[in-house]
Amino acid sequence: MPYEGPAVAVASAGTGPVTSPFRSASPERTRERVRPMLSRFGITRVADVTGLDEIGLPTCVAYRPCGRTLSVSLGTGLDPVQAWVSAAMESIETWHAENDRLPIVARGAARDLGVGYDVRALKLAQRSPLTDATVLDWVVGRGLLTGARCLAPVDLIRLDFTGVMPWHDVLFHPSSNGLATGNTAAEATLHALLEIIERDSITPYCTTPLADRRYVDPGTARHPVAEAVLAALRGAGCWVELVEATGRLGVPTYACSIWSPDLPIVCGGFGCHLDAGLAAARAMAEAAQSRLAVVSGARDDIDAAHYVTADPLANPNVHQRTLGPVTGSVAVDGHDVEATVRHCARRIMDVTGMEPFVVDMTRADVGIPASKVIAPGLDFYTLHEMSRRPGEH
Repeated sequence: MPYEGPAVAVASAGTGPVTSPFRSASPERTRERVRPMLSRFGITRVADVTGLDEIGLPTCVAYRPCGRTLSVSLGTGLDPVQAWVSAAMESIETWHAENDRLPIVARGAARDLGVGYDVRALKLAQRSPLTDATVLDWVVGRGLLTGARCLAPVDLIRLDFTGVMPWHDVLFHPSSNGLATGNTAAEATLHALLEIIERDSITPYCTTPLADRRYVDPGTARHPVAEAVLAALRGAGCWVELVEATGRLGVPTYACSIWSPDLPIVCGGFGCHLDAGLAAARAMAEAAQSRLAVVSGARDDIDAAHYVTADPLANPNVHQRTLGPVTGSVAVDGHDVEATVRHCARRIMDVTGMEPFVVDMTRADVGIPASKVIAPGLDFYTLHEMSRRPGEH
């Protein structure tokens, strides 16, 4: 019988689960810089869990027991150093949102402050009573195209899931979406931008019926990282399903589902990048990372529901599908991080009519660049939508 149970889609690391051309420092240099600082963030250990699964794609887990959101972050790469950096930097980026020192620059209602965008276009809680007359505390950001001063509700940025639901969680849906760290501020901002573009693309994809997808052959990715990840998945006997999920912003986005008889649970991942091959690689790598999260049971947000549908006799590949090629890479004039940031920001503004902006989360006493990108008008899937195989209801 066909397998119709939930998938597990673990959020991708802020630094990207696999190699990226937009790096101002090697993974080795980043690890050398970050390792002595781990205790500063409450990270007690970065453990290599690769050997718990047969895929063999290097995966690490960063443990931060006193975290106010997730205590565990995973990272994947083509080698152990990349995986270590990915896990550690994802944990560090969340720490920044849990321990921000952003100065409040204004208190008032959006309509009185002239914030320049519709606050209802932010990610709101279900049935949020927020209006442009709601009095909020605001922090300052910078427009990614004009450099103009922009205001953001601080309660949209801060993360703390440890107590009784506060008032701001009735208004907003706080998350780490659009939060990233990097070796430079521009690098962190680009990673954050790619994440919000990915999530906006995935939102409609999550409710698209299986028969209406554009399935692609992962072997056509034509990128060395994609080839390495695919070889690892197939070497472990995995069925691999790759779907193009590029959305209204036109930046290549892919979704991947994997399954094998020895771990009969469909695990999923997503990836976004201007290079379509690398976007596909990221989706496949995140699917492998999600599977290791299930195997290890390490993530705080994984519960028994992810295991109850396991059935070694169920093969999800029950439909004959026509497979297209991996395509859609985007060329950017300038070929550097700043030019790519502008390109992505322009695509967002062209679609939403509102300029995306960045709030600098960098702590002077830490010195690791951290960015929170906010794009009114974009959407992202919720944890509930992540917990099932996309397209299944």
